Amino acid sequence: MVHIVSLSLVIIFVLWLNYEIRKNDKYSRKAMDEFWNREYQANHTRKTDISDMDYITIPFDRLPLDNNPDPSVNSYRDTILSQSDKKILNLSGFSNTELKLKYGVSNIKKLSEYDNNYILLTTTLHKWGERLYLTGYHKEALSVLETALECQTDVHKTYELLGKIYMEQGLLNKFNQLMDKISSTDIRDKEKLLIKLQDILNSR
Repeated sequence: MVHIVSLSLVIIFVLWLNYEIRKNDKYSRKAMDEFWNREYQANHTRKTDISDMDYITIPFDRLPLDNNPDPSVNSYRDTILSQSDKKILNLSGFSNTELKLKYGVSNIKKLSEYDNNYILLTTTLHKWGERLYLTGYHKEALSVLETALECQTDVHKTYELLGKIYMEQGLLNKFNQLMDKISSTDIRDKEKLLIKLQDILNSR
C-alpha cells in the first residue's frame, strides 16, 4: 500500500513538473518573440533629431583647475578638461533597443559615444574628488564632488563621500539637501544609498 501511495505521489510530481516546464517554455518563447519583434522594429526606426536632448555641460568655472603637487590630481583634471568639446548624455536608464526605437538605429553609435563620455566624466570626477580629499584638499574635493552632482552622476561613492565630508564639516543642512536630492531622482538602488547615508548620519 505504501509503495502504491509513493508511486502515485511520484507520478503526480512528474505530471506537475512537466506542466511547469511546458508553461515556462511557452513564456520563454513568447518573451523571445516579443524581444525580436521589438528589435526588428528598432532596427527599422527612422532617424530622429537628437539636438535638443538633455546634454550635460561641465561647469569648469567651479572646478579647481590649478596645478596640484599630486600628479594623480592633475591627471584626473586633464581628463575632465579633455571632455570640454564632447557631447555628454546620461543614458543609463535605456537599453540599446529602447534608444533605437526612440531615436532611430542610425543614431545609436553617436548615443553610445555620448553615454560613454558620461561614464568617463562621472567616474573621473569621483576619482579626482576622492584623491583631493585623501591628500587634504577638502575644499577642492567638495567643489569636484558637487560638480559631479550637477552632472547627474550615478556613482554611489560620490554621494557617500560627499555625505561624509558634509558631516565632518558640520554641514548638516547640505547633508539633508543631499538626502532630498537622492530621494527625488531616479538613481539606481537609491534605497541602499539612502541607508548608507543614514548610517553616516547616525555615526556622527
